[in-house]
Amino acid sequence: MATTCEHVEDIRADWAPMADPVCEECARTGEDWVSLRRCLTCGHVGCCDSSPGRHATAHHHATDHPMVRTLQPGQDWVWCYFDELTLRHADGDWVEVDLFFEAGMGYMRDHVRDGGDPHVDEGFVYGKGFPLGRWVAEMRRRRAAGELTADQTAQIDALPGWRWDG
Repeated sequence: MATTCEHVEDIRADWAPMADPVCEECARTGEDWVSLRRCLTCGHVGCCDSSPGRHATAHHHATDHPMVRTLQPGQDWVWCYFDELTLRHADGDWVEVDLFFEAGMGYMRDHVRDGGDPHVDEGFVYGKGFPLGRWVAEMRRRRAAGELTADQTAQIDALPGWRWDG
């Protein structure tokens, strides 16, 4: 499904890759961040809303720049602050995606790749703060309620060691 978000027309997509991005605000104050977002208007890099500083959102509030791209390896989505949509460029168009699913899949793949078991307790937090245990519980709930797409179910099923039962 193509998006109706008008802000995708105004973003820059020609940003050079960053080897070691940092949230400058967090670096100045000594705070840790969970993951980073790049403003698609000016290139500012700030920490995500799961981070204590929430500097990417603060930048949006200060500038009204509409969109950010995740800088999390293995994830390829953008977020529109105005339309509150998560999007991915696919087949020449922008399509809406489920942010919690996308972020959780990325972190779960990292967790499993690092030798972790996908069967985690609901309180388990991955890395610098992603609630991976809550994600697992929510994906199980969504599947039981018939709320996952076939593609989402297939992606989760493909995780080594995944079990739908808790």
